[in-house]
Amino acid sequence: MYILFGDHIKIRSATVSSKGQITLPKEFRDGYHILEGEEVIMLPTEEGILLKHKKTPLRGMLAGKIDVKGFDKDIRALRKEWVL
Repeated sequence: MYILFGDHIKIRSATVSSKGQITLPKEFRDGYHILEGEEVIMLPTEEGILLKHKKTPLRGMLAGKIDVKGFDKDIRALRKEWVL
């Protein structure tokens, strides 16, 4: 595993438990804002397995947050919050 911080890549390894579990190093969890209990998705690639956040669909993120009258303003505000 590696993580890019600034100009450099940090490489870390993890051991698979008897239950098939791995522990993501804290610096990865912190660096990619992965919190306890959050789901990630696993994507097979030619080079291995890619872990990504399981993102909430935009419709779910907007539920109860916007008013049709202030739609443009609300969308701009939400976009500022939705920075990866």
